Amino acid sequence: MNAKIFTALAALFGVGLIGGYVLRDVWDARQTTATAEMDSTSRQVRQMGQYTYTNPLLECEVAEGTLDARKENFHDALEKYVRQLKIERKLSDVAVYFRDLNNGPTFGIGERGEFFPASLLKVPIMMAYYHLAEQNPSILGVEIRFEKPVDFDITPTILPRESLVVGESYTVDDLVRRMIVYSDNQALSLLSARLPLAVLQDLFAMLDVGGDVLADSEAKLTVKEYAGFFRILFNSSYLSRNFSEKALALLAKTDYADALPAGVPSDMMIAHKFGEAGTEDAERQLHDCGIVYFPDHPYLACIMTRGSKAEDLKDTIVDVSKFIYEKIDEQY
Repeated sequence: MNAKIFTALAALFGVGLIGGYVLRDVWDARQTTATAEMDSTSRQVRQMGQYTYTNPLLECEVAEGTLDARKENFHDALEKYVRQLKIERKLSDVAVYFRDLNNGPTFGIGERGEFFPASLLKVPIMMAYYHLAEQNPSILGVEIRFEKPVDFDITPTILPRESLVVGESYTVDDLVRRMIVYSDNQALSLLSARLPLAVLQDLFAMLDVGGDVLADSEAKLTVKEYAGFFRILFNSSYLSRNFSEKALALLAKTDYADALPAGVPSDMMIAHKFGEAGTEDAERQLHDCGIVYFPDHPYLACIMTRGSKAEDLKDTIVDVSKFIYEKIDEQY
């Protein structure tokens, strides 16, 4: 995704201010029954303690005492390694944010550098929809017809495995799934056209992240700012526990394994989202951010890159991801 897609999305968000309210009557009609079903499910999950992706310390029946946090801060070693990669591959910029999710070390490398978020913005859009669904669960069952593709005037190098079919109708729930798992831009356009902008603005304000990226095609985010979306999903501090689990479960199915996941063992669970910006004729950007569920010691890693060759950017994310994983593995 390049700057032009954000110009298109800005217009779609404007429509969402109207479209979201048009759908409200449909959503409210089924709210009472769906809410009761959701409450029943929530109680059942809490009692069983079956949480896979969110912070286990939030479940008092499951957590006994506190989890051990890592003692070693490998910031200096990682900074030296990143600097070496930048020189060898002639990259314009590499930014890394690491957070030990057991309350251990947290640090950044080039964390003040700004990047186009591109498809990374699909995560907060998913979160905004799930936030609405907490009040009106029937929202996820609303069907939207795919009339015609939106021309974003871009040529992404990472293409969705599955695409929407013109003339078919899809539920909001399925569109969210396709937007995250396949990073489908057409699903994104359908969803953003019906999302009240205020919901996204509140989410960005909660994290103290500049909401200008929602309307300004030239606006950027830092690696630390973006990592906050994954942090609040893990801690269920924006969405309920059930919806945080649902969101992270989708991110764990992301159909792209060539960057952050490629730096960890293939059987390691990881919930992540990638984003790409730029074209072959201009400087490219590739990012991948997510949670690596190292047994009993999960960590958050967010890597953003900028340079002329897409392959070098991908390889850099793989190498940094592997470096971090090996540092964690050495300790446990």
